[in-house]
Amino acid sequence: ASLILGALAGAVHVRAQYEEEADDRGLTEYEIACMPCHGVNGKGDGPDAPKLSKPPADLARLEAANGGDFPETRVRAMIDGRADVKSHGPREMPVWGRRYRVPIDDTDTTKEADKRARALIDALVDYLKTLQER
Repeated sequence: ASLILGALAGAVHVRAQYEEEADDRGLTEYEIACMPCHGVNGKGDGPDAPKLSKPPADLARLEAANGGDFPETRVRAMIDGRADVKSHGPREMPVWGRRYRVPIDDTDTTKEADKRARALIDALVDYLKTLQER
């Protein structure tokens, strides 16, 4: 009985560690993909911001600028590259969806890469929600 309880405790610990890492995925993606331009708090004041011809968006004000509702669909489309507003001129923000869909190796299927990309974008969007000024 103690052997079974020990195995269950180990499984619970591994699952908790995995879930904790999954919870950090959005922050990690933000640090890699967004923070250089948008800054630590999403205000558009990252170290690379002065190098850009147009200031980066204030990601902490997305909800406020959208009448108090976080524009989740529009944010996803900006991240994965579907949103391209021609009247705003050339797109300066990288299309991160392409980076997320890069195959890991020759056995990685398009379906697996798309699933992984969606999970990373979901995590990033969820993290962006935490930056909102209320």
